[in-house]
Amino acid sequence: MKRNRIWMTIVFILGVICIGYFIMYITMVGMNNTFTWFWLLAGGVLIGCDILWYLLDRQGHHLPVWAHHTLLAVIGVGTLVFVVVEGILIGYGGSKPDAGADYVIVLGARVNGAKPSYNLEKRIRKAYRYLNDNPKTRAVLSGGKGPGEDISEAQAMYTYLTELGIAKERLILEDKSVNTDQNLQYSRDKISDPQAKVVIVSNQFHIFRATRIAKKKGFTHVQGMGTGVKWYTVPNMYVREAFAVLKYALCGQI
Repeated sequence: MKRNRIWMTIVFILGVICIGYFIMYITMVGMNNTFTWFWLLAGGVLIGCDILWYLLDRQGHHLPVWAHHTLLAVIGVGTLVFVVVEGILIGYGGSKPDAGADYVIVLGARVNGAKPSYNLEKRIRKAYRYLNDNPKTRAVLSGGKGPGEDISEAQAMYTYLTELGIAKERLILEDKSVNTDQNLQYSRDKISDPQAKVVIVSNQFHIFRATRIAKKKGFTHVQGMGTGVKWYTVPNMYVREAFAVLKYALCGQI
């Protein structure tokens, strides 16, 4: 009984944390993606299950041993898979590319009107430093025009980099893509040499999936170069990406 109460308390606290994070996120960032609702849903499910557990426990109802063991096994396997995937995301996100790549592919992110968002600006500046250190490297700027954007993400990157002094002859625009899969497919179409050495620039949490998709698209020499995100978006970004990686893996896309 006492052990049950301890676990009930832990589950309840986790539910409150999820709902609290949801409130903090939408307050600081807004509803910028549908996955944000996951935290409210997860919190509600955890607290709801906790209340049900408490009521059943008070009435003396308990799960059969086989159901109890099955539930623990599912939770254990799920937790293990999640930890492994997150470890892979963190490991790939911190990797450093070799110098002298033939191309840098900068994956697009949201543009606010005509101004790059925080995440896109971080990617642009990371690409700029690499281009500045490797004067023979060219860049493919990949990203179409989405809702609320006055110009394409590729055009926003082009304008930013040319203002920083990167020669326009080194920049290739790919302004039709609307997701990572298209980013890399259309960028592949812009690069004639299948043996070209390529560095993909994106956020750290995104590097693993992006490089794996790139290999599926025919890139043979590909590395990643990641940028950070604001601290309060880390849980949302990394948990969402873990689900995306599992989905892509199950569908054979990476």
